[in-house]
Amino acid sequence: MVKAVQIWTSNESLQDPEGTLWSGIEKQRVTLLASPLVSQPSEYVQNKWADMKWGATPEVRVSAAHNGKSVFFRLEWDDAAEDRPNDTADFADQCGVMMPLKNDALIAEMGAPDQPVCMWLWRSDIDTPRYVTAQGRGTTSRYAESPLTGTGVWRLGVWRVVISRPFNINVPAALTVPLAPGLKHKCTFAVWQGSNKERGGLKAYQPLWQPLEIES
Repeated sequence: MVKAVQIWTSNESLQDPEGTLWSGIEKQRVTLLASPLVSQPSEYVQNKWADMKWGATPEVRVSAAHNGKSVFFRLEWDDAAEDRPNDTADFADQCGVMMPLKNDALIAEMGAPDQPVCMWLWRSDIDTPRYVTAQGRGTTSRYAESPLTGTGVWRLGVWRVVISRPFNINVPAALTVPLAPGLKHKCTFAVWQGSNKERGGLKAYQPLWQPLEIES
C-alpha cells in the first residue's frame, strides 16, 4: 500500500526530491515488469521489438505525502545513465503515476472506453509533467493546462523525482481523480529508460493496482 502521510510544511519543501523530510517517510518497493508487446498500439512497433528487450527497470521505490493542499509522489529508481534528449540523444528518462478514473481499469491496455485512466507523466526534458488521460491503447490525450508540478534529480546512478498535484484543480470532473485527506484510491507506476530507447508503451510497469491511502 502507498500511504500519503500528512506533513504540515510548504509545497517547496516536499517538491524537493532530495529534501530531508523524505528521509523519514517509508518507501514502498514496487516491482516492475516489461509491458506486454501485444498491447503496443502499432504493429510496426510490435514487429520491430519482437527480438529486443525493454522494461529495463526492475523496481521503483515510492513514497508519498500531502500538506493539506497538495499530494506528492516521490519515485526513486536506479539508472546508470541520465538521459535528457539533445542533438545526440533520442529518448528521455521518464516516470509516471497512473490512477483509474472509473472502476478497475485495465492497466496494460491503458484503460477502456468505459474505464478511463489518468496518468501524471514526468519527463527529464520538460519542465511541467503532462496530465494525460486514456480510454484504451492508442487513445492517450494530453490536457493542455497541466495542474502538475514535477522536479527530478539524477545523482550517482539514481533518479529521484517528485510529482505533485493540488487537491483542488480546474480540470473537468470527467478527467479528474478525486483526491483529498481521508480518501482511498488506487495507483500504479511506470518507468522508461531513455538509454534503452523506451518510449510510448515500451516501459517497465506494475500491472496491478496498488492501494492508495491519503492520511487524514
